[in-house]
Amino acid sequence: MADTLEQARLRDSFIKEELPKIKIEGIDVDKVYVDKIIEKAPERGKIIDIGTGNAHIPVKLINRNRNLEIFTIDLSKASVRIAKENCSFSDKIHVLRADGHNLPFRDSVFDEVIVRLAPHSIKEAYRVLKEGRCYIHRACGIYNCWKEIHEIFGERAMPYATAEWWKTSEGRLERYEMRGFKIVYEMSFLVKKYYTMDQIVMEMKFNPIVRDFDPKKDKHKLKELERKYKTKWGIRITGDPLILFARK
Repeated sequence: MADTLEQARLRDSFIKEELPKIKIEGIDVDKVYVDKIIEKAPERGKIIDIGTGNAHIPVKLINRNRNLEIFTIDLSKASVRIAKENCSFSDKIHVLRADGHNLPFRDSVFDEVIVRLAPHSIKEAYRVLKEGRCYIHRACGIYNCWKEIHEIFGERAMPYATAEWWKTSEGRLERYEMRGFKIVYEMSFLVKKYYTMDQIVMEMKFNPIVRDFDPKKDKHKLKELERKYKTKWGIRITGDPLILFARK
């Protein structure tokens, strides 16, 4: 979640301009995520996107199915501002500033609850979801999608969504079942991406990847990262993204 307008604009620019340039070895997990959301949503379904950031996923969804109605929420004022700009072309996307741990909606109102790398309440996600409908969570495994960063920065590398329990696979799915979800399962992936150093620094400026990251102070760490993991395609970053599915 971007905390400042500068971070939000940097994220927006990165996703639109730099992300398409990054070479991927493996599956494009975000494409699979969008495909699965479309596949499992009713034709005229109502979706909530928790922790939408700059609303790039809702924009992709509405471009795939103009009959959807999407409520996107984020706690960051800056992200919400950029999200509203990105969604201004459609009256089917509603951008709200709200907390994923305390959703301002009635019980059982959404056909689908989606989350991409955002802290939120599983209990709240369950509450606002209609009976028999699907919750889809695009997350990461133990690497936090940045294995090499963890190896170089050690304890300063941030845990996924500040939830330490997420790092252990044991009991992860059971946490959803404990909150009432049925048919809980996940798709796991191993993906390698190849960045330029400028792209790595740019993303680390707006994503909570390393605690107290400073490009100047961390110059030696960045050089070590480049020395150890530079390839002919760029600096290798290994991730273990996953998509979790649960039905109410």
